[in-house]
Amino acid sequence: MFRQDPLNTILALGSGFTPTAVRVTATLRLPDLVEQGHRTAAALAAETGTDEQSLGRVLHYVSLLGLFEETMDTASRQRTYELTDVGRVLLGDHPSNLRRWLDYEDPSRPMEARFEPAVGRLMDAVRTGLPVYEQAHGRPFWKDLEAHPDIEKSFNTGIARIADRLVPELARIYDWASVGHVVDVGGGNGSLLLKLLTEHPALRGTLLELPSVIDEAAGITAPVADRCELVAGSFFEPVPTGGDVYLIANTLHNWSDRDAARILGRCSAALAPGGRVVVVERLLDSGKDPVMASYADLLMLVLLGGRERSMDDLRDIGAGVGLTLTDARKFELPGHWLVEYTKEETR
Repeated sequence: MFRQDPLNTILALGSGFTPTAVRVTATLRLPDLVEQGHRTAAALAAETGTDEQSLGRVLHYVSLLGLFEETMDTASRQRTYELTDVGRVLLGDHPSNLRRWLDYEDPSRPMEARFEPAVGRLMDAVRTGLPVYEQAHGRPFWKDLEAHPDIEKSFNTGIARIADRLVPELARIYDWASVGHVVDVGGGNGSLLLKLLTEHPALRGTLLELPSVIDEAAGITAPVADRCELVAGSFFEPVPTGGDVYLIANTLHNWSDRDAARILGRCSAALAPGGRVVVVERLLDSGKDPVMASYADLLMLVLLGGRERSMDDLRDIGAGVGLTLTDARKFELPGHWLVEYTKEETR
């Protein structure tokens, strides 16, 4: 791998060619082709319809980054390539799904592509402490989604994809049998709530979301419509009462500490003493997948002015609105935790 000495490390980390070459590798599906036995630049160029010499130069660069092991075959005078453990992460069937996320040409990633101009303005965000998405696209993030239905659909699909990975664990690691009614606060198009209610037939649910999302949610939650109420509104206003648990999944990180406290405060106000708020978030101090957590933290900075948080951060924000952190459980999904608050008893 490139970490041979400080100079080469900084050159590789700082070069704009590093992310571009990795994305070319993902877009052309080179790891899958190497895995299938196409192990020379000539063979890979033939499979991908690219220029052999140019592709060979990219292969050499990403091999130095650690994606492939490059060997010179003295008989044929050709370089051959074998996948490393790092390169295997870009296989199409890898559970991380990173190949799709890095593919320039994948039609399912318009949201990810939309992020990139804002990421390029990180310096402005560092100088001001403010999001820079509006500088890149002319509108704040949420307004931009409303103005571009295809981007909004991509965003909601991404949220649903995360829900698909979270729900089996969420349904298993928490005591939902003790819950009669769950309110999913800012629950997107209802995919997560649908799966949760399907897994627990005795559970009733309420979805709180913006009016622009409720119509889509009505179709998605139709199979459990007899146990699922849809409420159009904002979690910055009073939220529906009557829930035993208020679920906030992958939402608090979109907001500043002040706004996160407002959201938790609305849930706290709706709860009876002893009621619970369950937060599902990626934690900075989770000890697993730290680069992804830090990446997400910077992404929240440039897009929304939000942040990923540590367990102590969440404890402190909850305490400020009358919620005591009473439980925390790690997901198998890297970096994600379930954090439970309980509303303090009145004295």
